[in-house]
Amino acid sequence: MMEGLPIDPRIVPQIYYWGVFIVSVLLYFNYSGSDNCNKLLQQNSMAPALLLSLLLMVFIGLRPEHYTFGDMINYAHGYRYDPINTTFAIDLNKEWLWRLIRDMCRVSGLSIHIWFFIIAILYIGCAFLGAQKLVGENCWMAMLFFLSAFSTYQFGVNGMRNGMACSMAIWAFAIAADNGFKGLLTAGVVLLLAFGVHRSLSLPIAAFLAATYVIKSPKWAIYFWLLSIGVSLVAGGTMINFFSGLGFDDRMAAYGNSMDQYADSFSSTGFRWDFLAYSAMPIWLTWYVTKKAEKERAEFGDTIEEAETNITGAGRIADAHSMRVFNILATTYILANSFWVMVIKAAFSNRFAYLSWFLYPIVLAYAVIRLHIWEDQDRKAGMILALHALFTIIMYVLGKA
Repeated sequence: MMEGLPIDPRIVPQIYYWGVFIVSVLLYFNYSGSDNCNKLLQQNSMAPALLLSLLLMVFIGLRPEHYTFGDMINYAHGYRYDPINTTFAIDLNKEWLWRLIRDMCRVSGLSIHIWFFIIAILYIGCAFLGAQKLVGENCWMAMLFFLSAFSTYQFGVNGMRNGMACSMAIWAFAIAADNGFKGLLTAGVVLLLAFGVHRSLSLPIAAFLAATYVIKSPKWAIYFWLLSIGVSLVAGGTMINFFSGLGFDDRMAAYGNSMDQYADSFSSTGFRWDFLAYSAMPIWLTWYVTKKAEKERAEFGDTIEEAETNITGAGRIADAHSMRVFNILATTYILANSFWVMVIKAAFSNRFAYLSWFLYPIVLAYAVIRLHIWEDQDRKAGMILALHALFTIIMYVLGKA
């Protein structure tokens, strides 16, 4: 039976955070000398992204069992002592797939470390498949955006079930972006499986459907996000109670009604202006892209592709398909983040923030790789990645990550 890596658990986050940060900065220096977008447009090998992903699957998956990794201890306890289901059934009121994977591992006699390794494979692997599907020409940069994100490490070792489900959603959204019947059908199956891992995924799924079929311009989602800030400030407690009653995540009611109880365990309760400022970066970028596209449409007129597909905002900044995919990804993020803003005063609201934050690096990566926003986009893409990673390492040093 395989055991965990013989490493001090307290240095695991140091190796992860500093390692990913250094690689991201090195990539920036590789791009900083360019004054165009040739490096982003050229086909890059997937080997570096795949190799780094595999190394981190092993490193995170086979980490020692230790309280340093938060809920890992609770997951381990459940693996050892929870009763094994003797019958299989798809129950949408329970995380049936999560239980099935866990019970199959237990029945097969796999060690707890192999089970954690399988979770890490699905967590990082599904994000890799999604990045490859969306920006296959530069999967390396896209994966660095994902791995250097503020919440990626924590949801790989702590909120594992949530993280695994959200990575499956990234892959599903990437498949659905093809907009073909086969793609939509496949994406639907993957989302059903992801819902079977964590039911809270109903929120980003609903946001994705709204972004795909209802809201054609991200501007309306941005207006809704701004409105959600006012709603949270004026009626935050009411919104917490309302969403608690929807039942998509059983922990919401406990956290929402016990802010005083959990205050000592959470760095800060109340309205999180710092988290809000962090969440605003993809929203600002979306606004910038949308306004630039509108300006170019007014100056140059509609493209033939845009006229045929009736996609709003597809000016010279991108082809109609790329602009459509960006609009969907960005709008999904903004709508899901708006929900979190409304319940931001709840204790441990960062758990619910991840229902939008998992798309944070995907939106940034897709914009800077696929859309022609600046003349010197190589340099700016590398800079955005470096700043993205810098924020994460600063938060880690300050004890916030």
